Amino acid sequence: MSLRKHFFSVFTIVFSLIFLQSCILALPALTGAKADFEEKQISGSDKEKILIIPIEGVISDESRESSLFGSGMESMVARIKESLKFAEKDSDIKGVILKINSPGGTVTASDIIYQEILKFRKKRDIPVFAGFMDTAASGAYYIAMGTDAIGAHPTTITGSIGVIMQGINVKEGLDKIGVKDQSITSGSNKAMGSPLIEQSPEQKKILQSIVDGLYDRFFQIVKRGRPNVSEARLKEICDGRVFTAEQAKKEGLVDFIGYFDDFQIQLMSHNKYKGNRQGNPRLIVYQRGRGKVENIYQTMDSSDKQLQFGLVEKLFKQNSNARFFYLWDL
Repeated sequence: MSLRKHFFSVFTIVFSLIFLQSCILALPALTGAKADFEEKQISGSDKEKILIIPIEGVISDESRESSLFGSGMESMVARIKESLKFAEKDSDIKGVILKINSPGGTVTASDIIYQEILKFRKKRDIPVFAGFMDTAASGAYYIAMGTDAIGAHPTTITGSIGVIMQGINVKEGLDKIGVKDQSITSGSNKAMGSPLIEQSPEQKKILQSIVDGLYDRFFQIVKRGRPNVSEARLKEICDGRVFTAEQAKKEGLVDFIGYFDDFQIQLMSHNKYKGNRQGNPRLIVYQRGRGKVENIYQTMDSSDKQLQFGLVEKLFKQNSNARFFYLWDL
């Protein structure tokens, strides 16, 4: 067999295997089914449970595509809402820890999750803690304001309390190569925020007013969630800066520093905890279609394909230039 034919045979086999795997992965989408939402036990032996809800990656209410045939993956908002709905019905769950590792995300998705946490706390009256991992910034910090207490790892970066409308302008560069925008609009402000036009002073003023309004909402949420920090000090530090765990603790933005075992101990010491404080509750997580979860650091957002905001998307994806974020994005 010639080298060319041998290469073609190997290529055909590899392609066939990849295609078969894609078909298997796509089967739920083709049949209209999706993997069951299942309880996975991480550790512990008691009847009582503590639920871990991972919040990882950019916070968004967008569903993502996961395979060649477009099998959909539910949004972070939908997954967290469903987790809380399951937890409402399980009286054995005595506490919840939000395992947060996120730079933030869209304004609306952050606010929806925050509101869902508040509603859950009102219905169940059990402690809900936020456990900050590597990063818990902007919208992720916004979400944490709905919890009873916040713990941070010693190496956590948090803060970035503020709003950003992401966008770039490419008009000058396109003019140099002879590319002109020929959009037709119904009014002078209809295309504001577009990367293809120069913003007028009026348009900048309009967009800034929206950012200011969303920031004020964020500030009020933080003020409500951190009642022991003076409003005057909050106004100084809620300027978009980020903090180490030690700095955040000093400013009153987090309640304690430790590791995940410490988060659990602190939760079981909380006055809302109705379980056996000296017991060994089962740590559980809700996930779809995954194998056994061996330890707490295996838990992750079921949306494997996280939302990204790269240069290409900022240049060419239309809706990425007219969205407002509670996001720390470098």
